[in-house]
Amino acid sequence: MGVKHRLLDTPAEQVPHEFAQEVIDFCQPIDTITTAWVGLTEITEDFQHPYEQLAAAFELTSDDDAHLQLVADRFYAAMPEDVQAGGCNVLDPGGVAVWSKQAQRVFHR
Repeated sequence: MGVKHRLLDTPAEQVPHEFAQEVIDFCQPIDTITTAWVGLTEITEDFQHPYEQLAAAFELTSDDDAHLQLVADRFYAAMPEDVQAGGCNVLDPGGVAVWSKQAQRVFHR
């Protein structure tokens, strides 16, 4: 089974305030998260018709396993299902550049 995700240009009006606030509230107590975005992704599963899903993405102070595991564990333990549906996306420098251009930044420290 193959799944393809593609980040779409995401104007601010496509990010519900409640969704963005969930992401902000999640980020605030986790010092390793420096920036978070919300973006609209297009998902295609097994060559079926694509559908759109909001997703959150995070830039961390470090991408070592301990930091990644901390963020992922907390994400799946604390976030509502609608936010979890887009996955816990931790970005490398190339991903940061793309999300900075196409998604809405909702958190930065």
